[in-house]
Amino acid sequence: MSEDTKVLVVDDEQVVLDSVRKHLRREAYEIRTVLSGTEAVEILDSGWPEVVITDLMMPGMDGLELLERVRDSSPAIPVIMITGYATMRTALQALRQGAFDYIAKPFTRAELQGVVIRATRQISQENEPEEADPDPRHHLGGHCWIHIEADTTARIGLARSFVDVVGEVSEVELPAVGDYLEQGSVCLRLLTADGRSHTLWSPLSGSVLELNEALRENPGLAAKDPFGEGWLVRLDPANLEEELKDLDL
Repeated sequence: MSEDTKVLVVDDEQVVLDSVRKHLRREAYEIRTVLSGTEAVEILDSGWPEVVITDLMMPGMDGLELLERVRDSSPAIPVIMITGYATMRTALQALRQGAFDYIAKPFTRAELQGVVIRATRQISQENEPEEADPDPRHHLGGHCWIHIEADTTARIGLARSFVDVVGEVSEVELPAVGDYLEQGSVCLRLLTADGRSHTLWSPLSGSVLELNEALRENPGLAAKDPFGEGWLVRLDPANLEEELKDLDL
């Protein structure tokens, strides 16, 4: 990978392209922006980009179609989807189809920088063997694992692939007990020592039953022991059977 990672940004709104460029301009990225999926394919065919950031809903070729083109021609390129609240379900579909992650509008500088730095770190680690999870669990993309307990509640923690690229966790912004989370909405945020923010999406809809209070004093547990003492939250799933179809084992 080159010193400046080549990032292709695709959106039919110039204001979004300008916002992404502004948020990333002080980072080590070489950025090109285009207004359509068709233009993006031309650049993709040239072999230029190392990371693709694309809007999910665009006229003509939409984000899912562009994702398919990237996966067919250059499967090692991480694709980050830009989405709105109304298209969260489609964003989950994108994860199932191989998108690296998605980011919801409006996003902050720290959130955008967080997801892009994880994508670039994945590129540098793509040839390293990945440590397997200790037992079969459901997963939401490369984000988190979900273990269904005997009482049908769901315990959630960070996936190994997320831990490997997130960096040192300095704070975990947990939800509150009793909060209702929609599948695909924000579950919690991790703040890292480099000042970036990383969003963990809720893998299931349901009410928060329990938090791992140990993370308040020792947030690093979330990454150091993600399958044990570093678990995150426990949910009472509202639509378990149906929503498990959106997850992978």
